[in-house]
Amino acid sequence: MKIKVTVSEPLKRKLSELKALRRTALLKAADDTVNWLRRYHTRFRQSWQGDRYMAGPRSNLFWQQVVAGWQDPVISGARVTITNTFVLLAWKVSGGTIEPIRAQMLTIPLIPSAKGLSAAEWKAEEGLPLFRVGNALMTRVGKNLQGVYALKQSVTQAPWPGAMPPNEEIRQVFNDSIRAQLRTVLAR
Repeated sequence: MKIKVTVSEPLKRKLSELKALRRTALLKAADDTVNWLRRYHTRFRQSWQGDRYMAGPRSNLFWQQVVAGWQDPVISGARVTITNTFVLLAWKVSGGTIEPIRAQMLTIPLIPSAKGLSAAEWKAEEGLPLFRVGNALMTRVGKNLQGVYALKQSVTQAPWPGAMPPNEEIRQVFNDSIRAQLRTVLAR
């Protein structure tokens, strides 16, 4: 027994559109995902301020570098690659130990004006001498001493909660975009 099925012309057109949709759909879904990640990290900006947050002119810029680090997606066959080039984001995701590279000790800012500056830059900017007292770099303010930097041989940081959304959420954004595009094509 033979059964002959004839595909209607409208269905043939839709099937042809779906075949042509693959690369376009991947690129659109990847763009939607990158834009979602940028929005995620823009909303996350206050969350980067942990228990050691210090206000100051160089404060709260980390989130901007994370958002700017999201690059345009790259499509290779059926593979989509989304990259963030801001290397400190990977550090926040995985955590780790920080050790000095060109110095003997790390300088941990103790006051807002020291945040984001090396000890030499702070000294030049403030015009005040720094001197070591124990494990701190201090300056004199009137008759009092003020700690400017704590000195540490290393600092271990745990992964930052929420530095990246769960992979399932990212996958869902991508899949929702693909589904929406398919619904649009099939609705025509």
